Amino acid sequence: MQRRGFLSGIGSTVSAAGIASILPPWSGVAFAEGEPPSSLELRLADFALAVRYDMLAPEVVEAAKRALLDTLGCALGAVGSEAAVIADKTIRATFGEGNAASIIGQRRPATIEGAAFVNGVLLRSLDLNDTYLGTEPLHPSEIVPTALAICEDGARGGRELIEALVIGYEASSRINDAVSFIERGFHPLCAAAYSIPLMAGRLWGLKREAIAQAVGISAARGYTSFVINCGAISMMKAMGLAGTATDGIFATRLAAQGFTGPRDTLEWVVAKMKPAKSGLPVDLAPERPRLPRVSFKRFPIQIELAAPAEAGTLLSDRIKGRVSDIREIVVQTYPGIIERVADAPKFNPTTKGTADHSLPVCLAMALLDGDVTVAQFEKDRWRDRDVMELVQRTKVAPSQTLMAKLPKGRGASVELMFADGTSLRETVEVPEGDPERPLSRASLERKFFAFATPVLGNDGAKRVLSMVNGLENVKDLRALMQALKA
Repeated sequence: MQRRGFLSGIGSTVSAAGIASILPPWSGVAFAEGEPPSSLELRLADFALAVRYDMLAPEVVEAAKRALLDTLGCALGAVGSEAAVIADKTIRATFGEGNAASIIGQRRPATIEGAAFVNGVLLRSLDLNDTYLGTEPLHPSEIVPTALAICEDGARGGRELIEALVIGYEASSRINDAVSFIERGFHPLCAAAYSIPLMAGRLWGLKREAIAQAVGISAARGYTSFVINCGAISMMKAMGLAGTATDGIFATRLAAQGFTGPRDTLEWVVAKMKPAKSGLPVDLAPERPRLPRVSFKRFPIQIELAAPAEAGTLLSDRIKGRVSDIREIVVQTYPGIIERVADAPKFNPTTKGTADHSLPVCLAMALLDGDVTVAQFEKDRWRDRDVMELVQRTKVAPSQTLMAKLPKGRGASVELMFADGTSLRETVEVPEGDPERPLSRASLERKFFAFATPVLGNDGAKRVLSMVNGLENVKDLRALMQALKA
């Protein structure tokens, strides 16, 4: 069977009414006479129930495995971090020890909620996990810890994990395409309040109505303020979606017992919160998969800093011996990016979370050291005098040229002005890791081994890589999770 779309042969598993509910209202599909259009919660439930491994296009399966490998590497890189240690102690005091699921990098098991939370904190701590760019940057890989915990507890296989990942990634990304949470004061991670119960409900074998109720319960509670990414960024940046995940799992447990929730939760937000809009065209059509459009990060920084950081690395060798002569650094990029990564607190960061979201800081380290790495943040390189001197010489302005050429891009132009009147410029229109310029397989594996080897050893890291590459043949996810223990 030739499989070009996200799903093929979908009609064999979903009724005609079910197919109608999967498609958006503006798709032209007619409902039966007298049958009202389904709520978004029901449409999402139908969407989740329709996903089958055998119907997935090969590029979607491969994209799921790439995303899993990158996610595991990012989580392993944060093993032992302060935020993860605090999270681990707290979940055991809250949920008990548990014996259902594994925490990456350690041998003590935990409850499903506990593992999903701690692994979520691990994943997000380095700010190195993947990004989907819809209406705004979203980190869809934050749904992975939930899928892993539930699959491990149920001794599910690799194909079921792939199905869950596709459901989570696609639902989160498609909601992100339809709604801007940031312009309403919320964080894009709110999309996971809809995708977490979809994965949990599907893996636990819930019926359509129960899954829809779980989505309603989760979504009514799952709105996180964007303040966690503003100003001086705290540890809560790492637990935003992890908290939503534990809530979503609990919502699904409630729905499985018959607890009911509201419907039209997202429509309510869109209609009531400024800028208020009517209508909500969430595209749930099976074609146009989003998962292969996910970006993977080269640098452990906010995704919109990839272009200026890459430009800085390219300029680094050209300014050897001339750093003290730099009079001014002028960065041109997009207005929305400037608002998020070049506001006043980013020029004087007081926390690591602010530093790795700071355009002037990350650019300065790239210029001085030729790279931006996890080690720099761990060793507080961003506090050093030479870095801060370049930060104070940096100015950021909108680029009319980039906006005209690539209106929805995230490129940047960096120009260095020297005391003798000369200048150097480097422009990166499409940063490495972008869907239009994907991170190579070799680069992805190097990134994974850099974080996995110190925790698992070289042989252990190779074992995990082999399992992920052949994920569809893994019969019991407990083997993979066992291999992820230190």
